[in-house]
Amino acid sequence: MKLPSLRIGNFFKVQSFYEDDLHRTRRVTEISRNQVQVDGKWVKPDHLIPISITKQILLHSGFTQFSWITDSSVFECDHFKCTLNDNGVSLFCDNLKNLRPVKHLHELQNLYFDLTGEELQTNFNAIKSPSEKEPA
Repeated sequence: MKLPSLRIGNFFKVQSFYEDDLHRTRRVTEISRNQVQVDGKWVKPDHLIPISITKQILLHSGFTQFSWITDSSVFECDHFKCTLNDNGVSLFCDNLKNLRPVKHLHELQNLYFDLTGEELQTNFNAIKSPSEKEPA
């Protein structure tokens, strides 16, 4: 992970000696010249693990899924729409101009902020950890 691609408020997993830590989502709270602060601890950027964008993350970040499009997963939030696939999301605007593909949550957060001037609000309390199963 490179420092210039990080912003305060970005979400990541953090590589550590404790396996349970890998299941916790953490938020960057401060950035220095060569480290970032996460949960009050300074870590090197190469210990940050990007979070892949999932349907749950989009739904808990203010996106809604189009139910009338059945051949692909299309979501909308404000004036943004995106398609979700195994490579992440392809984000586009109301004029259908493709902005760029993004694979990780921090990239989506940064792009959303750059275009709107507002933070993308993500409710991680409502998102199940990888060990929890989806209801049938």
